Amino acid sequence: MSRRARSQVGSDPAMSPNLTPLLDVVLQLITFFMMLIHFGSKLEGESKAVRLPVAPAALPGGDLGLDRIVVAVDASGKLLVEGNSYDEAAAVPWWTQQAKTRREGQAAIGADSEKELPTLVVVRADKEVSYGAVRRLLGTAQDQGFARFTLVVLRGPNP
Repeated sequence: MSRRARSQVGSDPAMSPNLTPLLDVVLQLITFFMMLIHFGSKLEGESKAVRLPVAPAALPGGDLGLDRIVVAVDASGKLLVEGNSYDEAAAVPWWTQQAKTRREGQAAIGADSEKELPTLVVVRADKEVSYGAVRRLLGTAQDQGFARFTLVVLRGPNP
């Protein structure tokens, strides 16, 4: 048998390239771009009715796994929550209902529901609203047992 005939007897006429390195590079690129791309600019509790103030030392929020309520205060001092608007008088029953719901949840897991609530209240107040309106809102929430608050501002350049 000739040399040429012997080499063709055991070989497959179609070549099969090794695709493992190619797939590895493609998956790494996908991962890289997923980490860099910001998918939209929708922030929790964002509303066009609220224009946040700018502060040079604004830091990102803390632990996102906590029980949280995100509320907004528009320029007229009204509480905006989940598409609803409440004036100061109408906000009191809303805070009462929120506290009751959270106390029932605390009681269900066996925690002390009479103490202050561990819920973090994230407040997004319009830059035009008076401090007094925000303070009254926080006071109403504190009367119902909420004690942990954070104010959201936009990070801006140093003046």
